[in-house]
Amino acid sequence: MSNRAKQKGTSFETLIREYLNEVGFKEARRVVLQGGGDTGDINGIKNGLTGQQVAIQCKNQKSFDLSGWLDATVEQAERLDGAVPVLVVKRPRKGKSAVGDNYAVMRVDDLISLLKVAGFF
Repeated sequence: MSNRAKQKGTSFETLIREYLNEVGFKEARRVVLQGGGDTGDINGIKNGLTGQQVAIQCKNQKSFDLSGWLDATVEQAERLDGAVPVLVVKRPRKGKSAVGDNYAVMRVDDLISLLKVAGFF
């Protein structure tokens, strides 16, 4: 991976973390790379009732590999005590003024779990 690609990734991770902080997730933080022990790019979001965490993996690439990226996100979330895995993908032509327009990708069963905890039945 070139330095430019790493810079793009780091910049996007930072942008997502800052956005999460701004909208109320004050404990969201970027995680230091741990090689095979990674737990996502952003941690620190925890359910106040159950204690379950969210593991966010961020991707800023032109070519999409949703299946591969989501599989890696799920593996990383499992290392964080079974956290909810969420993949955040940079949406083409959306910049800093439209952070909330990027894509959030997750498995349907994880979405159902979140909806149940949030009281949607």
